Amino acid sequence: MTERDRCFSTLSRREVMILRSVFASLLLLFALSLVSHPQSAGGDEGEAVFKENCSLCHSLDRPRSRHLLQREWQHIIGRMMGFGCPISGSRKKQDAVLEYLAKTQRPLTRPVAKAYVVHEESEDVWVIDVATRKVLAKAKVGKLPHGIIASPDGKALYVTNMGSDNITVINTQTYATTTMGGTGRNPHECAVSPDGHLLYVSNPSSNNVTVHDMRTHLPVATIPVGRFPHGVTLTSDGRKLYVANMESSAISVIETATNQVVATIPTAPGPHRMALSPGGKFLYVVNTDANRLSIIETERGREVKSVLTGKAPDDVAVNPGGAILWVADSESRNVEAVDSRSGEPLATVLVERGPGGLALTPDGKELWVADVAANTVAIVDTAQRRVVTTLPVGNRPHLILITP
Repeated sequence: MTERDRCFSTLSRREVMILRSVFASLLLLFALSLVSHPQSAGGDEGEAVFKENCSLCHSLDRPRSRHLLQREWQHIIGRMMGFGCPISGSRKKQDAVLEYLAKTQRPLTRPVAKAYVVHEESEDVWVIDVATRKVLAKAKVGKLPHGIIASPDGKALYVTNMGSDNITVINTQTYATTTMGGTGRNPHECAVSPDGHLLYVSNPSSNNVTVHDMRTHLPVATIPVGRFPHGVTLTSDGRKLYVANMESSAISVIETATNQVVATIPTAPGPHRMALSPGGKFLYVVNTDANRLSIIETERGREVKSVLTGKAPDDVAVNPGGAILWVADSESRNVEAVDSRSGEPLATVLVERGPGGLALTPDGKELWVADVAANTVAIVDTAQRRVVTTLPVGNRPHLILITP
């Protein structure tokens, strides 16, 4: 009598039948798993073929740095065989390495870039897919929304409502909204700290900046600045906040550790909006009342160049490399490309009714322009330097924010 028979002899007939049924079920599940995953062996073979043959003429890092579709890998394998790759004589090896590359080196999935368009008169924010240019959602906000910024983690948007003296918080997943108060009068624009804990809001009719704790949604400080503060820009490390005071023709420099103004930088009349260079060495300021662009050296806190622009420049954007500035000349009805070092104009692109807010896509290939009077967004190809399409949007689009 075998060991298994001795084991079964101690069990009842019913128990033996149950055990045999369970054992048979396990065998069936194992067999099905082999059938449903036949690629595992092929995958191992494909990796072996890849390592053996693709290292003959170059390092394996070269193909591993690429992420392509299956048909693209098939084309590359065909080219390699034309160059004498040893797998040219084996269809099985060709299929195995193709399967391996298509599985492990497929294109990376990227988050959807979204454009958020703020409308003053329809009092909402439209969410647009940058790639497809389709409207994904519309979120109602407060009265006369003016500024917008995203939290560092991208989970929330903060919209300043100058007509209702409050801030709308938008959930970027559900587009649900909540309202927080505590601003000064006529809140215009805002900036958020790198850790997402603090929100800085300019209040032109109060001549101050309010600081809000975004964990409690309560104001924690009020900082007096110049007359009619408008644009606000925070350094990448969050240590300094620049505030454009339109009626003082100056920039207030605030040290965020103490919430104190530590310097004032004179500009041409009417500083409106600003942008920092990628390294933070320069601050670019459009001066609406003077038709000029101020280039400020941040370390010394002084203007190093004043550049003539079109009429009533409204906004400025810096391309990802920092070499080119884009300026919206609202009354000249154009946007212009400017060399960031020399200040020389490079190109002028006409916009139908008059540009307002600007936003560049993360790769810098497109400039989205709010055409306020036309109720459209003009999309400029930055390489061709021309408008390639126009999107109808809500009433009086004022500002655009694009997030990755």
